Amino acid sequence: MNLLKSLLSFTLVSTTPVFADSFKTSDGVIIDYEVTGEGAPLVLLHSGMMSREDMRGQIDYFSKFFMVIAPDSREQGRSSSSDTQISYELMAGDVIGLLDHLNVDKASFFGQSDGGITALILSHSYPQRVNKLAIHGAVYNKDAYPASQREGWENITWDENADGAKDPAGFPGMAISHYLLGQSDLSAFEGHIQEMAHMWATSPNLSKADVSNIQTPTLVIVGDHWDISIAHTVEMHETLPNSELFIAPGATHFIHQEKPDLLHKVLHDFLMQ
Repeated sequence: MNLLKSLLSFTLVSTTPVFADSFKTSDGVIIDYEVTGEGAPLVLLHSGMMSREDMRGQIDYFSKFFMVIAPDSREQGRSSSSDTQISYELMAGDVIGLLDHLNVDKASFFGQSDGGITALILSHSYPQRVNKLAIHGAVYNKDAYPASQREGWENITWDENADGAKDPAGFPGMAISHYLLGQSDLSAFEGHIQEMAHMWATSPNLSKADVSNIQTPTLVIVGDHWDISIAHTVEMHETLPNSELFIAPGATHFIHQEKPDLLHKVLHDFLMQ
């Protein structure tokens, strides 16, 4: 019995079924995921160094209306690591592999931060697999980040004994609990940060021409405080030929936790159009 048949049989005894499992990618990475709810498929993609638990509020809300598919991205959360440098392209390919594993031909996507970049690249590379796309706090090109920020990422270090190193209210302390979902200790945590930071410093690398070729109905979201450059976000919206823009008042890069009701309303309205 395939996974979706198992899931459908489970719905007979639960109004919000949950199926947690994993699958192996072509390069041997184990991707951990869950499927929750019923209806049209909606994939939720979390931000960098986190796990799907960071989007638990969105999983709980949208599983009332959709079949929510929520993976832990490779090398993050419960998913396994690889000797290959992590990239948005690899993560996009993993999502396609997951959809194939679940026999899902087409889905809508909501991605936050790294998850949004992954979803944008997926829409560019696999447009036939995307129904609707919603992204928050995403960039289409690394040049959206100041050069000083990219240089800082390339030289990042972490000392677990330093003051504030494990502060869950700051970076990277906020990622530790998610990292420990798949790791027994923090001995490799600095290397994990450095690998992720190298990806941030050197990608994504979509051009405006690439973005202009994305025909998917898209909702572009940015907070008006401490988020991705509003100018870059507006440029991305104006370049996407079939997009809407929502600038969230009083919100930061973490609108999904700060103002979930607002985010859910805007997302729900877009997805149900």
